[in-house]
Amino acid sequence: MIIDKNNNLLNKSKAYETKNNNKDNTENKNIFSDFYLIGFILLIAFSFIGYAIYIYNFKSVEIQENSSFYGEDVNLYEPLFNEQLNTINECIDTCKNNIICDGITYNSKSQMCSGTKNGLVRNENSEYSSWVKPKEFKLNEDIKKDFIKAIVVGHTKKNKVVNRMKLQNPYMIGYFSYSFNLTIYDFYKNYGSWRHVFHKGTSIEEGTLINYQSWENLVKDYPIQSIGVWLAPFTNNLRIAVTTQSEKNKNTGKYSDAFVKKCNDITKECYITDMPGGKWVDKKYSGDKSKANIQLSDNLEFFDNDLQNIPINKEINITISFKGRDVEVSYGGKIVKVVKLDGLPTINKSHLYVMNDKTFGGEINNLIYYPDALTLDNIKNIMTLKPNIDVN
Repeated sequence: MIIDKNNNLLNKSKAYETKNNNKDNTENKNIFSDFYLIGFILLIAFSFIGYAIYIYNFKSVEIQENSSFYGEDVNLYEPLFNEQLNTINECIDTCKNNIICDGITYNSKSQMCSGTKNGLVRNENSEYSSWVKPKEFKLNEDIKKDFIKAIVVGHTKKNKVVNRMKLQNPYMIGYFSYSFNLTIYDFYKNYGSWRHVFHKGTSIEEGTLINYQSWENLVKDYPIQSIGVWLAPFTNNLRIAVTTQSEKNKNTGKYSDAFVKKCNDITKECYITDMPGGKWVDKKYSGDKSKANIQLSDNLEFFDNDLQNIPINKEINITISFKGRDVEVSYGGKIVKVVKLDGLPTINKSHLYVMNDKTFGGEINNLIYYPDALTLDNIKNIMTLKPNIDVN
């Protein structure tokens, strides 16, 4: 049998070539040199890849039936929010709008929606469904979007009052942050008085003028501040104030008359003081394992070190991040001070008052309240945000 070598049907390599006939000769052209065809093939390929990613992401964020998403330690678990909502989609939207929420649990029978940070998915009965915030929310750009949601005042040169409902309670007691960009134009405006930058706490009646040269008199009338930021009367120094709570009369179990024999003159019965047990235990002291009646005391602490000589006509970012009794003060994206408080910072249910008279001559951009401590990476993300003029 004779095989024709010129038969294109039998020559497989020819299947990937096309002929371009010219007047003088025939030119063989490879299919991969056709840019239009290559572009079409790539478009189809990317479409399939995009569809696969979409399907994967959709499955990763879908509602999980018969499950819950509560804290890792159920015994110590406290929800970020717990409210009644008509549908699970409303519950999911609430979590999306909550910066530190990682997922939700929804009870279809009671319609209760619980938001959780750092939770675990667990098996439940048919009344429960859960949804976990996808990893995409944790990416850098999404973090920036979350911080945009945390802006309570985008831009102002005058008095503003922010409703307390806009500032959610911290996930952990004593863990929260404030960040703001400050520009001072007219340092001499209201010179001689403490200039109000902002504070959340003691209410300011409409038309009230805050006019104090003495800090002692100021805090007497405005004892609740979590937090308060003030510009000094005669210098361009800032002061940060925060109301803290501590145990007023906590016993230590030590006193001057320890291990002393005391006797009752009438009954003639005696006991040894500060002993851990026995018939004649002195129950007035905690060293005897008795429970003391501890009272809590509120105090207004303040600090202003390393917040001095704020530049004029220059925007500067200031971030105050509370981590229990430790406070990190960042100035221009760098930690300049770590303060140890005597008590634990408190959270109040008051409104946030911004630039009430008498105030400084300047403006505030991107005043952020964040219900958790901030890291330096968080602060750098915040500093890249443009002023949000539309935020009230």
